[in-house]
Amino acid sequence: MKRFLSLALALCLVLGLGGCQFITKEIIERDAASPESRVLRDNVDKHAALDGAALYEHSLELAGLLEEMLRSPEYFELMGGSDHLGEVIIPLMRSNLSEPESAYLITLSEDALPLLMDTAEVDMEDFSPRLRKFLERRMFQSMPTILNSQQGAETLAASSILTVSQAWAGESLEESCYLVLHYPDACPVIVSFWGGDGLMESTATLLIGTALEEDSIPDVAKLFQQLGIAGMHVQELEIDED
Repeated sequence: MKRFLSLALALCLVLGLGGCQFITKEIIERDAASPESRVLRDNVDKHAALDGAALYEHSLELAGLLEEMLRSPEYFELMGGSDHLGEVIIPLMRSNLSEPESAYLITLSEDALPLLMDTAEVDMEDFSPRLRKFLERRMFQSMPTILNSQQGAETLAASSILTVSQAWAGESLEESCYLVLHYPDACPVIVSFWGGDGLMESTATLLIGTALEEDSIPDVAKLFQQLGIAGMHVQELEIDED
């Protein structure tokens, strides 16, 4: 586990989000309760009150862009997709990512990422606080990449093509978090959210080859526990489908 984690960390910290397709937009005013939107019920517990409805809506928007990618063979030609990548991506091309069956909000404890670095035997003792904070943020952003790397090099390469990022001006988070969208007949989508001071950033990708059971908080927690991350909080969001 240490060897795998060390290699995965090195890969992700070096490459970062280099494979992402970045799209930036400013959304200053947004009506999350519009009839066209699917929003969360008001009875989500206080811990999940990171404006869960907004995070869910943003996640759906990013998932919609991933679905457009999957429905566009020309996109993969543009990205230089090989036959080996096609074997991974073609089975995903009919995925319907517009209607998740469930959604999960995950927050990590403050010491989760430093402990993960320790597990991978990454020595940050001589790093400045600024550099340490940068590496921990890069680590947070790269976590979905590390999860996909467990499925092999081809899955990792495919997930780098199927990754999108956006930034929203005028919105902030109290703490960084992940949101996982679960589908009955498609791979889960994981979205990482971070940022503050009026700018929220997010990155979404497919967790290729990962299966989740509906209404299964333990399954979602295991995604991170298998990497040695403990002390997380997983909250299932109640989706109003009316």
